Amino acid sequence: MNLASGSSTLEVMEGARRYNRWIYDRVRSALGQRVLEIGCGTGTITSFLVGRELVVGIDVVDGYVRSTGERYRDRPNIVIRRHDLTESIEPLRGYRFDSAVSVNVLEHIANDEAAIKAVYALLEPGGSLTVLVPSHPALLGPFDRDIGHHRRYTKGELRSKLEASGFVVERIRRSNPVGALGWLVNVRLLGLRRLRGAKLFDRLVPALAVLDRVELPLGLSLIAVARKPVAAGASGSPLAR
Repeated sequence: MNLASGSSTLEVMEGARRYNRWIYDRVRSALGQRVLEIGCGTGTITSFLVGRELVVGIDVVDGYVRSTGERYRDRPNIVIRRHDLTESIEPLRGYRFDSAVSVNVLEHIANDEAAIKAVYALLEPGGSLTVLVPSHPALLGPFDRDIGHHRRYTKGELRSKLEASGFVVERIRRSNPVGALGWLVNVRLLGLRRLRGAKLFDRLVPALAVLDRVELPLGLSLIAVARKPVAAGASGSPLAR
C-alpha cells in the first residue's frame, strides 16, 4: 500500500462530514453496544460511535493508532489498539463484542477470509458484522492499487466469504450509483491517481441518499449485514481453536 496516498485520501474524506454521516447511516442499523471497529484509521467512523458502551478500534498503521488513540484518550469507553486480525485474536477475546463494523477496510487485507473468520470467532453468538466494501471488479484502476486495494467485490464473492466463515447473510446490496459513475470516469477512463470531487459529493449527499433508496445494478459500494448464529459458539471458527 502507498501509505502517503492512503493517508491523504483519509484526510480528504475526513473533511466530507455529510458524506461520512451518510456512510455511518448506511451501516448503523445492526450495531450494538460493544463494537469492534475493524480499521479505525483516523477515527472518522469512531466519532459516530462514542455513545456506545464500548468501542475497540483496531488498525495496523502505527500512525493512525497513535493519532486516533490521542483523539479519544479522554473517553474510557473508546479503546484504540494496534492489531492484525489475520495474525491472532487472543488480545481481543475478553471484550465480548456484540457487533463489528468494517468500512472500506476488507479490500486492503490480502487474506480477507482470515480476517472475517477472526471476527466470527470474536463475536458473541447472535452478534452481527456489517461491512461496506468497494463494488464491481471492473472499476478496479490505478488509484485502487495506489491506496492498497487488493480487490473490488461482487455480491457473490462477498456473500461466499461471509458464509464460508460461518455467518448467515441477512442482507447485501449495492449502494451509491452516482459514486460508481464518477469512479468509472475518473479512475478507469481518465486514469486519475488522486481523489477528486469530495467537496462536491459532500454537497450532493441529500440527493445521493434519495437515489440510493432503490438498489440499482451499479453501485460504488456493497453493504452487507451478516450474523453469527445464536447457537454458534466461538469454536465454530478454526481461529478459535
